[in-house]
Amino acid sequence: MDKLYELIVDDENTDEVFAISLVSQPAIQSDFLFFNKEQIKFASVSGEKRMLIGPILIPDKRILRVDGEGNPYHVFFSKSTVEKLAQNYLKKKYVANATLEHDKKLKGVHLVESWVKEGKLDKSNSYGMNMPEGTWMGKFYIDETKEGNTIWNDYVKTGLVKGFSVEALMEHKLIKASLEIDLLEKNIVELTEKEANIVLTKIKQMFESYTDYPESASNNAKRALEWADKNGWGSCGEATGKQRANQLANREPLSRDTIARMASFKRHQQHKDVPYSEGCGGLMWDSWGGTSGVEWAINKLKQIDLEAQPSVSSSYPGEVASGSIAPALLAEVGCPEATQNIGLNLFNRQNAIRQAKYGPLNPNEPNEDYWKAKANQFGSSVEEAKKALCGNCVFFYRTPQILECIASGIDAKGVDDPFAAIDAGELGYCEAFDFKCAASRTCDAWVVGGPITK
Repeated sequence: MDKLYELIVDDENTDEVFAISLVSQPAIQSDFLFFNKEQIKFASVSGEKRMLIGPILIPDKRILRVDGEGNPYHVFFSKSTVEKLAQNYLKKKYVANATLEHDKKLKGVHLVESWVKEGKLDKSNSYGMNMPEGTWMGKFYIDETKEGNTIWNDYVKTGLVKGFSVEALMEHKLIKASLEIDLLEKNIVELTEKEANIVLTKIKQMFESYTDYPESASNNAKRALEWADKNGWGSCGEATGKQRANQLANREPLSRDTIARMASFKRHQQHKDVPYSEGCGGLMWDSWGGTSGVEWAINKLKQIDLEAQPSVSSSYPGEVASGSIAPALLAEVGCPEATQNIGLNLFNRQNAIRQAKYGPLNPNEPNEDYWKAKANQFGSSVEEAKKALCGNCVFFYRTPQILECIASGIDAKGVDDPFAAIDAGELGYCEAFDFKCAASRTCDAWVVGGPITK
């Protein structure tokens, strides 16, 4: 049975829908209506034009997803979660956050009307859309600009995009098929050695905590709290964000789950320089430990998860392993599957492109727009952003064993000199997304510390 997860809002600072994309294959399998002044279908929209209307999220609808190892699973949103996400999307003023196929950011596409369906007389019915109660509905306007005209004429009217798909960072609550839960329910004498290691690791993570975060993270949190004491929080910060600031300021122990949340707050980095008196960005960034706290959390989380992996007798043919190895490399005793399976490698690479903007397409070109976007994301100059490459990322593996694996996969395709191909492409193995990647590219998941060569 595939795993089933409920996507929940556990922390409104980090669990949210932050953009809505126009896509060719909506995950919710429901197209939007489009119309302009030459194509008026309903009296209720008479006089309007260049509008898209459709469901953004449908409650309790199972959506198929595939993880980094090619394993399928399903997710769904409850009615209450859909309603909360719809409210927060407007509250956080994300109405202009639109993308094309979860990749290109769009200008001039605005959410101008948003509502959650209630009752049989809901206005969504007048558009001929028979959606379940609790569905988040949206109406988007496409500006009459050059980019807007391209989207309208080349994508909407031609049917290249057919619906909406959310971009979200959500807490996953496992509903079915949890291996750990199944093992915890077993009698201890029935566990194999491997199963016992999994259970012990889980128990250890539940009770272990950490206090080695930098003093500067505590000072950042103290500064935010002192300002809020004098001026109030205003509209900034949910209960969890304020709790995190107090934990850090008081040097309280942090669990792995808390560290994971701090690491995920990296996504808000672009707002870190907003002055406290002018908005929430800088205040909340410092409440979560600031740059030093978030970067510590990213690296600490990786360290915790690496140490949690069980030891193996060997990791690659001819090599004796000692201690733990990275999660992606534990999938098989031999080489990671993506180094041998071109189809899986391409699938995982495309996932990195969609989810983390892996690129640029041709590193030998200037790619100024790409690097400007990366600089804005990292809060740095273009020159600094260009230094944050896969080749110096902590997820980038170029150990002799990994290079042998990549070479064997290339050799299987009939290439005369696979190591020459590896050198030409500056190839290594991305542990974050499980695919062969090039050292001269980068992605949103970049963390300083690579390459891993031993």
